[in-house]
Amino acid sequence: MVYEFVDESHTLDENVLVVDFRFDSDVSQEQAIKIVDKIISYADNDNSTAQMTGHTPTLYAVSPFREEIADDK
Repeated sequence: MVYEFVDESHTLDENVLVVDFRFDSDVSQEQAIKIVDKIISYADNDNSTAQMTGHTPTLYAVSPFREEIADDK
């Protein structure tokens, strides 16, 4: 289910869709962002889809069951 509401704090005339992408626990934040950026670039190159005005990674929830990853910050 997707919840919809009017965000009265918007300063631009745009809609925002928040989407959760899920990755295996051995995928680092940097790798995940690169994967999502690649997905977005495919959508940007497809002129038959609606235009996006941008995307911003804001949160990366890490599994408590994962093994430590060397490049974690």
